[in-house]
Amino acid sequence: MKEGLASCSTAFLLGAGFSIDAASEAGYPTLSSSGLKARYPLTGELLEPCFGITALPQGKSVEDLFQDSVDRRDPRPFSVLCDILMEADYYITPQLKQGGSRSNNVYTKFLNDFPESPLLTYNYDSLLEVLLLADHSWCPGDGYGVPVEAFQRTIRCGKQPVAKSLRPVLHLHGSLCVYAETFYIEKSRDSGPDMLRFDRDPQFRFSPEEIGSCFFPFEKVPPRVGYVLPPERVIAPIPDKAEGLKGAFIEAMYNRSVSELNKASKIIAIGYSFNPFDRTSYEKLLGAFHGKTVLLVGPEAKRLAKRLASEYPNIEWQAEPKSFKEWVINNYPGVYKHTLG
Repeated sequence: MKEGLASCSTAFLLGAGFSIDAASEAGYPTLSSSGLKARYPLTGELLEPCFGITALPQGKSVEDLFQDSVDRRDPRPFSVLCDILMEADYYITPQLKQGGSRSNNVYTKFLNDFPESPLLTYNYDSLLEVLLLADHSWCPGDGYGVPVEAFQRTIRCGKQPVAKSLRPVLHLHGSLCVYAETFYIEKSRDSGPDMLRFDRDPQFRFSPEEIGSCFFPFEKVPPRVGYVLPPERVIAPIPDKAEGLKGAFIEAMYNRSVSELNKASKIIAIGYSFNPFDRTSYEKLLGAFHGKTVLLVGPEAKRLAKRLASEYPNIEWQAEPKSFKEWVINNYPGVYKHTLG
């Protein structure tokens, strides 16, 4: 068992700001004013690649723009976002993971220092899973918090993947690499037709698509009748996410997340803005926050803590106004007193 700074009584809630330092940690320089060669983008960086504009229209948010594309049945903007994230997984994670050219980085340090704490994330990407798989502390079969079918290639030499994950990575808005098969074809036992059935629990399948090499020796499950494309596996960043929250995989993520949060004595939210657009997402978790300390880590943490304290006074909100990278380099301010005191 690994030794870490905090036990599994600490749970982490991660937003887009958690991944923002990954590109620089992997050694990717800034190429232009529009962003990085490969990066995990914040919403403000999506205007040009997804919508072909450089500034928001008056009275519009990025979420509104994605909603407009959904309303006119244009899949391109969200598909572009999914491609950007999977490209980041493909190019960045091999550099950061154990054995990579930049394996000494703030992400591997963080994961090693908190080796058992559950990781709840609103991000679609696979940054965490790839790093944990390379660290031999995670596997897709149980590492998403639910049983997931995955194919494993035989390894004749070298260290085998673990059979049981040390802690889960729970994707609250879905993962681009996992889908729920909610129906199946029942083969006829006689000369009658095969039947489409919905009378069993959802089956979760691992399908990492073009980034499959990042998960070696695990491979995608061959597509079946219930196969779902990556953009359809996650909730688009639109103002009203209520319908998406009903998805089978996402409901399972929330159920497991509430269980993990109920067990936690402290919750640390990194790079998550608790945007009012996401209220239907995070309010599903707040019941497990009551009476606990929630440490907010991010450049705007003080302003955010003030707002949340007025909205949810039954929760103790603390703030560390630092980026994820600064927080790790400064040895996790806000954590030691609670953990060691």
